[in-house]
Amino acid sequence: MITGRQIEAFHAVFSIGSMTGAARHLGRTQSAVSRLIMELEKALGFTLFERNGTRLHATQEARLLYDEVKRSFIGLKNIEEKARQIAAGGNHRRITCGATSALSGGLVPRAISGLMQCSSDISMSFKGMPADEVVRSVTDGSVDVGLATLPIDDTNLHIHWIGEASCVAVLHEDHPLAQSDSLSLRQLHTQQVLTVGNPFRLRRTIDAALQASGNSSFTRIETNTSLNAVMSAREELGVAIVEPVTAYGIPIGGTVVRPIVEHIPWAWSVLTPAFSAADSGILRFIEQIEITARTLLPDFIRHPPEALEKLHTRLFQTEPGAPDAKRN
Repeated sequence: MITGRQIEAFHAVFSIGSMTGAARHLGRTQSAVSRLIMELEKALGFTLFERNGTRLHATQEARLLYDEVKRSFIGLKNIEEKARQIAAGGNHRRITCGATSALSGGLVPRAISGLMQCSSDISMSFKGMPADEVVRSVTDGSVDVGLATLPIDDTNLHIHWIGEASCVAVLHEDHPLAQSDSLSLRQLHTQQVLTVGNPFRLRRTIDAALQASGNSSFTRIETNTSLNAVMSAREELGVAIVEPVTAYGIPIGGTVVRPIVEHIPWAWSVLTPAFSAADSGILRFIEQIEITARTLLPDFIRHPPEALEKLHTRLFQTEPGAPDAKRN
């Protein structure tokens, strides 16, 4: 039988990376923590940690288990926080938000600032995560609001609306092209392009646009976040093509942002769990997200949830090199 103490010990050892550190964190002896881990391994039927000299290494099975344990601990923390609020007899509302790295860095803090100015009864917790993790966290109720880039394919979600804006170019302020008010993709044919590397999301759209402009052999430095691409542009490694939230929301000294003549669409959705209705605090936060997006992004468009399938077709089911369809 698996006990709560065993799971607690596993969570601590995996997170901290040592029995000694976990024991200190839990206020127990190292031998007690070791015993709990051994009991858990016996109950599970597989090894969680292997020793290599004095170092402790989590097994693949432990990593798979930890993903579920982490979500459970987050959910338990939210329950404890809510219980304290109820016991205190107050009406204070704590909203949790999960968003992709670009949105959590460039948009969410601004939206929270706007919300706090008019809502003293709300506190916030937010973190950045990959888009698929945002979707999972909203689906299982680990977060109240999720901001995830398209594509979205999960029926256990309530999509409030979908935002769209154009990608932009970011380059060093002394770059020769920085003198232009806007840039066409043809002007980048001789440039090193800096962009994100995930071929299933924005990268596919960027590749299609570059190929449609006649550039089938562009050089490229790939990274996992738009901010990394922008920082690379600051170091004069090339011209970054990125989504606009990072470019406008996290301005980096020594760089300039320029609109791209061709529309390279970037779309993201505002999500809540399908199994529970959004309360007034969540709805106020979602409204503030839209206000912030309209203020931050020059060409922001809000699409209704019914536009999801059409957007999926336009953004992801066209062949690379095909011209982008007009926005609806």
